[in-house]
Amino acid sequence: MTNSTRSNIIELLKLISSTPAQLEYKKNVPIADVRAELICMWFDDLYHPETEWFQSAFQPNECAVLKEFNDFYEAQLKKLPKTFDELSKSSAWQAVQAKASQALAGMS
Repeated sequence: MTNSTRSNIIELLKLISSTPAQLEYKKNVPIADVRAELICMWFDDLYHPETEWFQSAFQPNECAVLKEFNDFYEAQLKKLPKTFDELSKSSAWQAVQAKASQALAGMS
C-alpha cells in the first residue's frame, strides 16, 4: 500500500496543480463533479497522515510538505466557488494550484 499511497498522492497533486489535467479529467469522466472530486480525493480518500501506512510512504520532510499543503488547501475551501467552471477562474483555486506545485517540488 505504501507505493500506491505515495504515487496516488503525487498524481493527485499533479491533477490539482494542472488546469489542463483537470479539463482532461472532466472530459474523460463527464458525470463527475470535478470540483467535488478534487476535494474528496484529497481530504476523504488520500490524506491520512495519522495512519501508519501514510507515514511509511513519506519521509518526515515530505510529511511536513504535505501537511503545509493540506492546511493551506483546507483554509481555502470556503473561498472556492461551487462549480468547476468558476473554480478554474478563482484566485483562491489558483493559489491552491500553486501550493500543490510547491508541494510536488518539495517531494524528494
